[in-house]
Amino acid sequence: MSEKIKTLLKKVGLTDYEVNAYIILLEKGALTAKQISYGAQIPFSKVYQVLNSLEEKGWIEVSRKRPSRYIPKSPEIALKVAKASFENEWLQIEKAMADELSPLYEKIKSKEKYDIWILRGLPNIVSKFKEMFKNCRNEMLIALPSVKEDLLMDFYPLFHSFVGEKVHVRFMVSKGLSENVYKAFSKMGEVRFRDKMFGGGAISDSGEVLLLFNDEKGEVTAIWSDHPGLAELAKDYFNYLWKDSEGEP
Repeated sequence: MSEKIKTLLKKVGLTDYEVNAYIILLEKGALTAKQISYGAQIPFSKVYQVLNSLEEKGWIEVSRKRPSRYIPKSPEIALKVAKASFENEWLQIEKAMADELSPLYEKIKSKEKYDIWILRGLPNIVSKFKEMFKNCRNEMLIALPSVKEDLLMDFYPLFHSFVGEKVHVRFMVSKGLSENVYKAFSKMGEVRFRDKMFGGGAISDSGEVLLLFNDEKGEVTAIWSDHPGLAELAKDYFNYLWKDSEGEP
């Protein structure tokens, strides 16, 4: 018998001695305990323990004639019994885990702190924007004081993936937006304009917010957070500005 089969038999719950006993029964047919002990090289002092275990696990049956003979069950039947036993044991493990470990996890989860990141440099900010877009499922609110067409092209495949999806997208931008950028945005969601915008950013599903501003050196910088309170505050301010913003240019 191949080592692969022996390894698989052990994976379904048999010991080394049990594997040897079952295999010799498949090869020779019904045997006595003494014959199994000799043929499978199992100490006679342990052979009855091995055979009783195999019977309990559903791999063999016993003829009660004298002397008792042990008969192998078909692998298909034995495996079905083993599978049912594993499934029952798994359910018990699953319940014990849920009862004792889940409350511990929930305590840790409730203590988790929300993240706040400072992002410097356009590549890092763009990367975070893209991550937010990919994770968005319901609503994306975007405020941009200015948009360069070459930057838009970098985002276009991601923006375009929203078309036909259930994600509701709203763009709030400064007046003077190029015609090409306006057309691209209008295909993906609602667009409104304002005379002046002093910053920008994005809010995803009221759960993530990215705020854009210029730092003391005049370099574009952003604050990202997954704090729901901050995201909700940013959404309220966006909606406040949205009401006073204009539609098509």
